[in-house]
Amino acid sequence: MMDKLWHKYLIFGLFCVAIYFPVFLHLDWQPMNNWDESLFAMRAAYMAKEGHYLRDYSFWVDGGMLHRSTKPPFTTWLQVLSFKVFGISELSLRLPIALCTLGLVMLFPWFSRRNLGSVNLGYCAGFVLVTSLGFVREHGSRTGDQDAALAFYMFAGAMAFYNYLEATEKRQRLGWLAVLTVSSIAAVMTKYVFGLLFFPAFLLYAIYKKQLWNLLKRGSTWLAALAVVASIGGWLLYIEHQLPGFVERALHHEMTDRYAEAYAGHDHPFNYYFVRYWEKSYFMPWLCLLPVPLFLLFSKQRSSLRDFALLMFLCALVLLLTISFSKTKTDHYDIVAYPPMAMLAGIGLYQLGLAIKRLWQERNHRPVALTIAIFTTILFLVLPYQAIIERVYRPKMRDKTMSYGYLLRKIQKVQPDYKQFTILSPVYTGQVNYYAGLLNRDKGYKIRISEWPKLVEVGDTVIACERKMVDSLVAHYDLQIIESEAPCFLAIATGKKAEKMENGEEN
Repeated sequence: MMDKLWHKYLIFGLFCVAIYFPVFLHLDWQPMNNWDESLFAMRAAYMAKEGHYLRDYSFWVDGGMLHRSTKPPFTTWLQVLSFKVFGISELSLRLPIALCTLGLVMLFPWFSRRNLGSVNLGYCAGFVLVTSLGFVREHGSRTGDQDAALAFYMFAGAMAFYNYLEATEKRQRLGWLAVLTVSSIAAVMTKYVFGLLFFPAFLLYAIYKKQLWNLLKRGSTWLAALAVVASIGGWLLYIEHQLPGFVERALHHEMTDRYAEAYAGHDHPFNYYFVRYWEKSYFMPWLCLLPVPLFLLFSKQRSSLRDFALLMFLCALVLLLTISFSKTKTDHYDIVAYPPMAMLAGIGLYQLGLAIKRLWQERNHRPVALTIAIFTTILFLVLPYQAIIERVYRPKMRDKTMSYGYLLRKIQKVQPDYKQFTILSPVYTGQVNYYAGLLNRDKGYKIRISEWPKLVEVGDTVIACERKMVDSLVAHYDLQIIESEAPCFLAIATGKKAEKMENGEEN
């Protein structure tokens, strides 16, 4: 008995170690992303600093952009709490999202042991999720963006809905309905109706289980729906009273117009999300395992594994079809589809392991079983994990518009005397606004943001990163470089080149 117990603890310990690195390793290594992480950071920091937890900031930094967030504040409140406890930093912003990811991963073995008869199946699914490049990336589980947290709420709701339909006692049923209600409130208070995109799948699954009428005739169902509507409706009414026109702006930016029209250059073909799973390796090699659970759907034998695989398939399919029909297709809309797909691929990985185990039990087949086991270990364990560690080990962003943060953090360490300078950048640059505001508020800096290099005066200290800004400075000023972090530099304008040329001609 003790041997079996220690064996379980050992496997759980190895699982925890395996998921730690993709989720938490070097979480604060890179500065805030330009979009949309810096916007969430400014929002949470303003709430933490000013104590206004329902109203968003107008200007986080003097001269900066006006970009009042239109998203509901639930997950931002978690980030505010983290700021209050640990201080304002990259790690504090990202930690709540990483913890939501951890909670999501831990749901897999818990649910699998309870409902599917094998905790190992859940370990397989959790491993798939944390080694999916499409989930562990910008906007995903390792930034302050809120899509990974939303995936946690929505997936928890899917598990609660499954248990709700399976419950035979009223008390259990009401308990799971409460979990579904709370998770749905968290989802809609993070991203409006997007947080309810699994619900069409729930209805289809209820029809399959022949329980739709039972759901519709229960008063508790409508009470739960009312609680969800009241939470988001109440917040919208309040914020509209505080900021007239907010609801119209939210509808424009978050829902109707984005779905009906391509927004800010995010116009992609219908198959945009699907092809990335293999072309960009966002869900490779796990895509190869999806035929295994899909085969279960055509099995005549009813089982909890088959039923749950169907629910996961419906959730992923409904979500992907909905965002694929949208005119605006941003890079992160499909983040919430990864947990159900990871569950499906986890089922495939688990079934593959069982097949190898059965083959090994036949002595004559052991050489074949060993060969398949080695191939499987390399393809589905070693290579995906190696790829994800390469992604998270001291990650460095390449986008030039995201480089300001590296230089600003370096200046604080190696050039602490330089606290008054102008950052030349488009005002609508989230990373610049976040760091400039934070340094001005907390560190005694006097940073100004300007879009116009020609307004620089001789003697000014400036930061430039973007090619146009750099070219303009080099063309018009003599520069003394103080510090650099490619492609950015901190420099003093020591003179105007045009003035020197005119003086030379006069002499």
